[in-house]
Amino acid sequence: MFRFKGQLIVEYSLKVLTGMRIGGSKENFDIGGLDNPVIKTVFSLPDFYGEGKELPAGVPYIPGSSLKGKIRSLLEWATERVEEMIKKSGGNIKEAGRPCICGKCAVCVLFGTGDAKTLRKLELEEQPGPPRLIFYDAYPTEETLKNLEEELGPRIYTEIKTENHINRVTSEANPRKVERVPAGAVFEGKVVFRLFKEEDRQKLSLLFNGMKLLEDNFLGGYGSRGSGRVKFENIRLTFRSKDYYLGKGEEKSLGVVKSLEELDIQGLADRL
Repeated sequence: MFRFKGQLIVEYSLKVLTGMRIGGSKENFDIGGLDNPVIKTVFSLPDFYGEGKELPAGVPYIPGSSLKGKIRSLLEWATERVEEMIKKSGGNIKEAGRPCICGKCAVCVLFGTGDAKTLRKLELEEQPGPPRLIFYDAYPTEETLKNLEEELGPRIYTEIKTENHINRVTSEANPRKVERVPAGAVFEGKVVFRLFKEEDRQKLSLLFNGMKLLEDNFLGGYGSRGSGRVKFENIRLTFRSKDYYLGKGEEKSLGVVKSLEELDIQGLADRL
């Protein structure tokens, strides 16, 4: 039976170690001659950093969907869900390449399954219930924007990297311009882990293991060329029980760790 028990709030800083590109749409950006723009805010957000301190329009950000999709993909490889999908597909490339939709594995429980047909086939006791994880968009810190403007100029928050495609026969170089978030930029984000069953606590390790996998992989495009290396820092943990949301209790701080390596995952699960 599903019964809402509370939520673990995981707030973090995400430091960009190598230039990062999460693509946006050319139609939405006024950037002449750019082949691959990054996704940016369309509107400014007043008081985003406090009274009188706005988040400007045209600032790069990290969509929660990008984080969720990448971490889920890495976990499906690590837990052999991809291998299982390949076997079940019978060689169908389209089916083999899609996310796991079994609705029963820990990855499906945490991240959800979008296949309604699968859910209708499962018995009540087999239903995964609501997805346990919510990934919010991550935005650059005020200090990051200040530093970028000092280095690049007013209202400039990205770098342009020129790459060359080499013709193997003629050796002719065909240049293209790629927009990236510069190394050193720091984004602030949040993940919410919702608890509906007692055993959900033991699935918490999957989230943090996925974050570790991401640190040794890449976020966004051009990862095989060195882009998109990131690191989670200053991870702040807070538990808010059902009573907190009903106005009957207080939130509980579970501490701050500088990196994922310092996190006692089992100890954290036991405190929820």
